[in-house]
Amino acid sequence: MNEAMTRYRREVRRCLRCGRAAKQRLEEHLTGLLNAFLEENPVPDEAALEAAFGTPEELAATLMEELTPEERGQWKRQRLAARVVCMVLVLLLAVFSIYTFFFKSKPNEITVYEFTYANGEEFYIPDSSISSDNAQE
Repeated sequence: MNEAMTRYRREVRRCLRCGRAAKQRLEEHLTGLLNAFLEENPVPDEAALEAAFGTPEELAATLMEELTPEERGQWKRQRLAARVVCMVLVLLLAVFSIYTFFFKSKPNEITVYEFTYANGEEFYIPDSSISSDNAQE
């Protein structure tokens, strides 16, 4: 196949909207059509390909007419499921980011308590009540 035919084939494949198995079957049919055309025209250009088969979008639409409604529906369901999964992942990422930014980014506070022992018993004395004058005595 020459460069024009390869480009045309790539464009047709891009326009096919179906599952992997159906796309493979349609690509085999497309390859058969292009090989038969290649036997008649050994070096076709893009104009000759479009004159024979139409635009890549038109040829893809013609090829897709061979698909059953179940095959078309399967592709749509797969695309919808993939989009839903992507949206859920983005939502989870956003929630995790917000949680991390607002709740986990604050440093942990460490409180130090001082206890004083008098007559063998432990007493809590808040820091504010301890003055430097009492500590020196």
